[in-house]
Amino acid sequence: MTGSWPASRIPRTVTGIALASMLLVAVAAAEEPPASPPAVEPLPDLSADLQITAIDRNGHTSATTVHIYRSGKLIRYEHRQADPPEVFIMDFGRLKEYRIYAGDKIYFETSFSSRLARKAQREGLIRMEENPDILQSRIVLREDTIDGHPCDIVLLIRTVKNRKELGSDYTLLWEARDLKRQPLRIAYHQNNYMLMIVDLRDVKFEPVDAALLQPPPGFVSMNPY
Repeated sequence: MTGSWPASRIPRTVTGIALASMLLVAVAAAEEPPASPPAVEPLPDLSADLQITAIDRNGHTSATTVHIYRSGKLIRYEHRQADPPEVFIMDFGRLKEYRIYAGDKIYFETSFSSRLARKAQREGLIRMEENPDILQSRIVLREDTIDGHPCDIVLLIRTVKNRKELGSDYTLLWEARDLKRQPLRIAYHQNNYMLMIVDLRDVKFEPVDAALLQPPPGFVSMNPY
């Protein structure tokens, strides 16, 4: 569902840190060694409500909420507030998208670019892959709490090796200490003018039925190729 949010609904922690503190902390990054990242564990299966909020430089806000199921590099998105509900599956390993139309028992399969997979990695939805050409450092800013989960607010700084002219990108992550450091909120600037805020709510770590992550049996592919 898309619509405008009043300014009071925008998380103050996000706007305060993302718009002001980020540049100050980036300067401090050059003066102190980066914190060691926690041990990497496989991302667990989960279900959650995913809310994505976009705020442009003029303060205009739009938000979209979907329910997701994640297992590995497969994510099922359900727009439950649409009529009829919309369902699509993103396979970030094979770079395939499946649009499911349950009423007609059909689906469309399309390919997408690796850019969307990198975006999903940045937003904490799938495991971020190691890249030898990317230099990465983490700075733990402070503690916070989201929906009762104790979090560390972490500034992630990434740069391309030997390409200082490209600059760096900065991402704020609210990593839940009691949920295997699953980020519950992510904030970053997209194209230098749009602030993106990604929130996970009502997170449940539970096995995901494999049948939810593929087109249902008996559904007809309507691809013309």
